[in-house]
Amino acid sequence: MSSPGGIGKPKPIDKNHPLTKSDPDLKRILHQLSSQIQSAYIRAASIADSSPTFTPVSYATQVVAGTNYYVKLRVTQHGWNGQNCGGGKHDGKEYCHIKIFYQPWTNTTELTGISVRKTKNDPFEYDMPAP
Repeated sequence: MSSPGGIGKPKPIDKNHPLTKSDPDLKRILHQLSSQIQSAYIRAASIADSSPTFTPVSYATQVVAGTNYYVKLRVTQHGWNGQNCGGGKHDGKEYCHIKIFYQPWTNTTELTGISVRKTKNDPFEYDMPAP
């Protein structure tokens, strides 16, 4: 976690740093908000006939009156029939950044920001448009 108001250093999410160990709350939150993240991405990216899936690759936290999670997600796009329609060799190379506000004592979990068309090396974007 970070100090109150400050944003912590981004942490990787991979086989050596699984969410189940580093932040089980975030794993549950991402699952809970998955359809909302998908809908927000489709709107923000202006795509149609797609059902993208997301793989978290890193995250940072900010302690506020709860926790802001900033998460970088790798995007994979699929057509309605399950076949890849994300651009062949470029599929899985697009990323998006999301911001989630989490306040467990009030049962508040909200997707509060999304930024699309990011690359793996783009630094975290902390000020992003609402979904």
